[in-house]
Amino acid sequence: MSSYTEHVTRVLTEDLDHPALGTVAVLTLAPPEGEERRPATLGPQSIEAVTGAIDTALDRAEAGEIGAIALTGTGRVFLAGADLSMFADAQAAGSVPAMTERAHALQVRVRTSPVPVLAHLNGAALGGGLEVALMADVRTAVPGARGIGLPETGLGILPGWGGTTLLQSVVGPETAVRMVLEDPARDKQLSAAQALEIGLVDELAEDLPAALDAFAAIVAAHDDEEAEDGAGSTTAWAGRISPLPAAGSPEAEELADALDAPHTSAETRRQWAARLEAQGAPSVSRALDLLQQLPGSTLEDALAREATALTELAATPAAAGAIHAAELLRHGKPGRRPVEGAREIRSVGVAGAGLMASQIAAQLALGLQVPVIMRDLDAAIAEKGLAHAREVVAEAASRGLLDESAASAVAAGLSVTTDVADLAGCDLVLEAVPEVLAIKRSVFQELEGVLSPEALLVSNTSSLSVAAMAEGLAHPERVVGLHFFNPVAKMPLVEVIHTEQTDDATLATGLEVVRRLRKFGVRSADAPGFIVNRLLFRVLGAVLASLDAGADPAEVDASLHPLGLPMRPFTLLDLVGLKVADHVGEVLRGELGERFHASPGLHEMAERGGRFTDRVKGAVHAPVSAAVGEVFGAGGASGSAPVGDALLEVVQDGLAEEIGLMLDEHVVESPDQIDLGMILGAGFPRHRGGITPYLDQVGASERAAGRRFHGDRFARS
Repeated sequence: MSSYTEHVTRVLTEDLDHPALGTVAVLTLAPPEGEERRPATLGPQSIEAVTGAIDTALDRAEAGEIGAIALTGTGRVFLAGADLSMFADAQAAGSVPAMTERAHALQVRVRTSPVPVLAHLNGAALGGGLEVALMADVRTAVPGARGIGLPETGLGILPGWGGTTLLQSVVGPETAVRMVLEDPARDKQLSAAQALEIGLVDELAEDLPAALDAFAAIVAAHDDEEAEDGAGSTTAWAGRISPLPAAGSPEAEELADALDAPHTSAETRRQWAARLEAQGAPSVSRALDLLQQLPGSTLEDALAREATALTELAATPAAAGAIHAAELLRHGKPGRRPVEGAREIRSVGVAGAGLMASQIAAQLALGLQVPVIMRDLDAAIAEKGLAHAREVVAEAASRGLLDESAASAVAAGLSVTTDVADLAGCDLVLEAVPEVLAIKRSVFQELEGVLSPEALLVSNTSSLSVAAMAEGLAHPERVVGLHFFNPVAKMPLVEVIHTEQTDDATLATGLEVVRRLRKFGVRSADAPGFIVNRLLFRVLGAVLASLDAGADPAEVDASLHPLGLPMRPFTLLDLVGLKVADHVGEVLRGELGERFHASPGLHEMAERGGRFTDRVKGAVHAPVSAAVGEVFGAGGASGSAPVGDALLEVVQDGLAEEIGLMLDEHVVESPDQIDLGMILGAGFPRHRGGITPYLDQVGASERAAGRRFHGDRFARS
């Protein structure tokens, strides 16, 4: 039985008289009555409603009753595309082929309309919503519209309701290839101004009347060669162009060049697509193949190939995983309402002024819009930290996140001191000092002597016990951890760490700070490594154990390639820093036992100040440094050291075991929290759905944890 409940999109119809266009049939796409805050989406019933209304308007056009058709939406949404929750239900997802057939039939029919069609984007137009707009002859958009794009390949599918076929005829081959293949992987969507710049929309218009005027001017500019056919003619409107390039045409050559173009300095788009497919994400490769076949094709044949590809992709584990991840991100994103029970924050202090401290200070100033004062014992470090924090604010302004006036005000609200007494009036002080328990505990004790009893003490520790830092304090209930990830401005995750003594108001305030910074907050109990680092170091421990046992370094580094992580293990170790990795590994082993490997080889590499990889510009994967073989003695006992699939299985089982323990120990309350943390904090690939669906898919959860984390939903077929 299906658990899917569709929120059926309505189509509100009215006729407007326009002096140049005549009678215009206006179709307004709207969410269900009483659910106006919900975006209009497309499910099985909704697509029937939308396509049926457009079909009726086309009937009227062919009967000579109207002179034009206009589509628009309500609120800030034109049409948000397919309802993702439909894909999560097997029975509902079975409707996708029929929905695709309906959309394609309408795409073909609109091409024969005797009257021009306008799509006025009053707001977001994503996926299937933009594909509906691509049916139109002219597109306009309100100047402030955002969220325009085709995110499907990032969801494990592709733009299958006409987008892969038609977009290149509107914006040109290079832009279309980028929008279909690359923008989803970068979470990039367009604003109205950007859509105008690339030709996706023809004009900006403040409202529908202005859009109709712009539409009329564009229509009038076309040479209406068939005007003599009369109002009742079924001849297609003359301003419409052929949507597909001819074989051997300049457009066909441009499309081929776009598909062969570089994706990065290290690989072409084709190579990137093939690599993703080898890592279990075939959507980009399938979309590239469809684009390649467009020249010389008929519209009907191109749409038929698109339908086949969409149907096949929708049934893959990658689509199930990617859509699950998208739903996790949608539900976990920062809310619009303040967290209930949070205290008011009027000023903030940061203990420390190093690189991490200054990054956090800048984000607190930007997000909270309150004065932020950094304190460091060294005046020179304090001034350097202030300069860096202000640079972060200026960078945010340069990217359009705030205007120059606001940026100046935020920068002016940042200050530094060497005197702890200057923090006395702060409502919250966050420590970002070296990752040494004794130092952090000393900082908290010093701060407690000057702060009010209600002020929050916050730690940015990445692995140490927050409760241990609070030992000896008079008010341990006002201590909470906010673990920011580096680089702070770009990383969207903050782990919110609560101890057994953290009170409700303190936890609520920590969550509210994260919300106001527009970051994702994932709650964790005060356990070693929390969520992300605990799991990453379980992975790195297995990798280092194989190296310590004498396995070939290059083989070890490549063994986890099928996971699809953003970087290989050795690159990650270099990024973390070998001394930090060695320290955290020792801490976790001491706290959690022998399942966490403390590597003698890593310790020696850290003491030498070496690196695991060589810096080579343009390499997809950084080559392994010769020093690794020298330190670890590759080949000494390689027969007993797992590599390749064997090491991958060790990692899978280790992760499943650790996650089972974390759930049993209530470090987190659900697998979804772990998945969200690993996607946002470690770059775990979204087409896997998060780490726990992946472990279910490969059978590791049953092997190592004795249960599936998601029941039968992601079990191996």
